[in-house]
Amino acid sequence: MAVFVTDGDQRATLAVVRSLGRAGIRVVVGHSAARSLAGSSRYCARGVCYPSPWERPREFQQFLRQEMHSGDYRLLLPMTDVTTLLAAPLQTELPASVCLPIGEEACLRRVQDKAAVLQIAETLGIAVPTTFTRQPGESLAAFAARLPFPVVIKPRFSRTLQNGGWVSGSVHYAQTAAELQQAYAEMAAQGPAPLVQEKIEGEGRGVFLLVWNQELKAAFCHRRLREKPPWGGVSVLRESLPLDESLVEQSFALLRAFEWNGPAMVEYKQDRRDGKLKLMEINARFWGSLQLAIDAGMDFPLLLYRLATGEPVAPQFHYRPWVRSRWRLGELDHLLAVFRNQEQVRRLAPAAASRWRALGNFLRPGTPNTRSEVLRWDDPAPGWFELKLYLHELFRRPARAELAPKPNVLAAGGSSG
Repeated sequence: MAVFVTDGDQRATLAVVRSLGRAGIRVVVGHSAARSLAGSSRYCARGVCYPSPWERPREFQQFLRQEMHSGDYRLLLPMTDVTTLLAAPLQTELPASVCLPIGEEACLRRVQDKAAVLQIAETLGIAVPTTFTRQPGESLAAFAARLPFPVVIKPRFSRTLQNGGWVSGSVHYAQTAAELQQAYAEMAAQGPAPLVQEKIEGEGRGVFLLVWNQELKAAFCHRRLREKPPWGGVSVLRESLPLDESLVEQSFALLRAFEWNGPAMVEYKQDRRDGKLKLMEINARFWGSLQLAIDAGMDFPLLLYRLATGEPVAPQFHYRPWVRSRWRLGELDHLLAVFRNQEQVRRLAPAAASRWRALGNFLRPGTPNTRSEVLRWDDPAPGWFELKLYLHELFRRPARAELAPKPNVLAAGGSSG
């Protein structure tokens, strides 16, 4: 039976397609354009163009209803926050044979609520960044005046559907009261009260989990070695770590508290000041660095398919540590950011500020355990597709920059694993 996976432009979607396709499972890839990264894989059985979940969310939901009833599907995998939020309300409308491996809609919204996640984490004894609360009736100026800078301003929800359109919240950094007031006012106008936290400097860690009927079926630990932009965002070089049993147990306890079912990543940062791992957020879906886990021997998509089809699956916790995954075009973006945005890099990520060190890291060949995330010689088309699209966008950027307003220098990149 087939699997339908959304968001064909995502690298995690490509990882799912390659994993299941190699196992002989028929995978259909949906995207809002005729061609996509994952759809170009030799392991994609068929590509489908659907209404944009960003621009036409209701029509996208109607498409899912019809597609799931018309095809011989066993598994529906939404791959981003937006498509997951749109798929969740449809669980009772899908055919009984189709498995949607996410929590109930109310559960999903709680897991995506950063304030709720931090509150429950604290009750479980999980370390979290210090969060500063604006008191009722307190002016923004008075609130800013009592904060120890620098601080991070985060949206309570990364994505919210308002008046038929999506509002995306991005993380901001502020080093002064004036910067805090500007960023806070902008974000508060877009959604519920933003979170203001101390800025944690340190290495990013992730715990990947697969929960099924409240049982932990698989776990995997990794660290982020390089990100784009350099001051925090998407990982472009990451490495598998030996299983940290205590960290896995507390992460599983956190997901259990939400009654979560399916794949999720619990994200931490290791605070350089005290060495403690502090909770950042939960990504309640497959994560950006999924290919790393597969390369290290923990094939989450295949495990999920086996569970969805009713096959008994014993818990699996063994994989190869010290395997690395490189997203080469992402690394190029990291390098360009260091060269082009020195002022911002020095302010927000001083450890990454050396241009020559960044160039050396980019040119340095990987270790014997390093795998290219996208470009694979047994499946080269996605790599060429991505390169062509990247070059097209790269040459368009200068022209767009001349026409576009100056970007908000407070904005920081989001994280997806």
